[in-house]
Amino acid sequence: MTRGQLRDTEELANNMITENEKIYAKESNLAIAKTIQGLRAMFEETYPDPVRVVSVGIPVENLEKDPLNTAALETSVEFCGGT
Repeated sequence: MTRGQLRDTEELANNMITENEKIYAKESNLAIAKTIQGLRAMFEETYPDPVRVVSVGIPVENLEKDPLNTAALETSVEFCGGT
């Protein structure tokens, strides 16, 4: 990341914290979850079916109903392989 990208990312994260954005998590069908616009995953990881999806500020159910909605591009939506 460039310094500018790092600064922008830090600002975005701090804004989410300041706004007290809600965190949503849900087990989703892997094929459906893969269609969510903006979803992030680790390419080298293999994810189970169902897969856990974690989203900041947008309920995962809403993302599943309208996976092509670009709202997920404005926040963090990710596969979670476990803790």
